[in-house]
Order: sequence, then C-alpha cells, then structure tokens
Amino acid sequence: MKRQVKDYITKWETVYSKGIPEEAPVRLDELNKVPSYKRIALSILNNDISKIGVKPKSKWYSELKRIELESKGLIKNKQYKLF
Repeated sequence: MKRQVKDYITKWETVYSKGIPEEAPVRLDELNKVPSYKRIALSILNNDISKIGVKPKSKWYSELKRIELESKGLIKNKQYKLF
C-alpha cells in the first residue's frame, strides 16, 4: 500500500505545482476528480486504496496469501467457512 500511495502522490504532484491540497471541494472529491491528503489519509485508515483510484488486488489474492501463511505456520485458521 505504501508504494501505491507514493506513486499516487508523485503522479499528482507533477500536475499541482504548489502541491496536493489538504482538502478538495466536496463535489469534486466525491467524483474522485481531484487529489487531497484528506482522501489519502482516509483510504489508509480504512485500508481501502480504491478510494484514491488504485485498483485493489484480486479477490483471490487474500485467499492465496492466507493459505501461504498457514502452510508456513505463521497463522492458525480457527474460523470455519460457511460455504
């Protein structure tokens, strides 16, 4: 996530010579038309980088990562699947 946020900031800083604003107008922010550090902070807090326009990894990535960590003995899955 850190790399994606850095890339996002670098991309937008080339457009904004004075830097990315702290907050953006509400309507433009809702449409994801302008960057803001507020949106970056919220996306980090919510662990959802799609709010800054970065595509999240596929839905299978987390499942494969879980299987990998279980096989290494780093986590123990105590939750049962419903389906």
